Formats: sequence, structure tokens, C-alpha cells
Amino acid sequence: MFNISSATADSIYNYSNIALIFGTTIALIATIAAIYSSSIREQYSNERTATNERLTIVAKAEAAKATENAAIANKIASEANESAAKSNLRAIEVEKQNIELRIKFSSRHIDKKQYDILVSILSKNPSTFNIETMGDPESGMYAADILKTFLDSGWNVDKKEFPLGVIWTGIQIFQTNDPAALYIADALKAAKIKFNIGNEFREKATIMIGGKPQVY
Repeated sequence: MFNISSATADSIYNYSNIALIFGTTIALIATIAAIYSSSIREQYSNERTATNERLTIVAKAEAAKATENAAIANKIASEANESAAKSNLRAIEVEKQNIELRIKFSSRHIDKKQYDILVSILSKNPSTFNIETMGDPESGMYAADILKTFLDSGWNVDKKEFPLGVIWTGIQIFQTNDPAALYIADALKAAKIKFNIGNEFREKATIMIGGKPQVY
């Protein structure tokens, strides 16, 4: 145990004390540095947390604003579609009214398809008939159109009259025992030309061309 000299032991003791002093000093400095840096790190961490929270709040606000804008855009689009639908309905209604006006003010006539149907049926049983016509120009022109079709089918007209004091609309075929009236009715039906059966009786097949109906 006493294998070293007193001077050596004193040196070791002194160096040990010096080492302890340095170690304690370093430990103290390290502790102070750790405490100081820890507070700084905590401050930075708090700042980052606060920044993240602010960014989250901003992101949520922007998302809410985007949702609101999308809702507004959808509403505008819906209103635009509704307005377009109303415009289309108005356009359809206007076109319908225009068609009705064109029909109302247009003159009746026998078109090519009706002409071909009438001629093909009437020409099978040529007969004689009478025709009565209202005195207005439109009825007269329509009667002339029908008369020409009958004549082209080989039919003959016996009487052409313009009754005075009598007003009627559309086409009428008088009641009669003359079979020619049935041929006329069948031909008009095939050509999809509307007509009525008159209440009066005639000996001869008679077709009446009245004024243009309100809905033709």
C-alpha cells in the first residue's frame, strides 16, 4: 500500500483535486447549457406548434371558403339551368303559338299526298255529285281544289251552289241514299280530311265546303 513516495501521492492528490474541479466545472457548464438550450428549444417548439396551428386554421378557413364558393357556383349553375329550361319552354310555347297562327291564317288545300289518295280511291267508282260552297275566298279556293281533285278522278259535278244566308264551317256530307256519298266519305277518311255528316237530306250526293274551322 505504501509503494509510492509521499511526493507522488501529493501529486496524485493535487491532480485528482484539479480533475474534480475541472469535472465539476464542466458538469456545471453542461448543466447550465442544457437548461439554457432546453428553454430555447421549447420556445422554438412552441413557435412551430403555434405556426402549425395557424396554418391549420388558415387551411380550414380556406377549405370552408372553397366549399362556400362551390355552393355558390352550384347555385349559379342551377339557376342558369333553370333559366335555360324556362327559356326553352318559352321558345317552345312561342313556336307553338306561331304554328297555331300560321295554321289559323293559312288557307286549306289538298296536298300532294291527299291528292294521290283521293284520286286512287275516287277513280275506282266515278260518279256525279253536287257541291255547295261558302262565299268567302278561302272556302272558294279550297272548294276549287277539291273540285279539281274530283274531276281528275273522273267524277262529274251536277250542281255548284253558293247558299245565301247559311253559315257553316268545315266539310259536310249530306245524308242521302246515293251510294256516291259513301265513296266520297271513304276517300276523305283515307286522306285524313275531317268532315261531318249534315242533318239535312239530299237526293244526290252533296258535299258542302264551309268556312275554315277555328282549329284546323
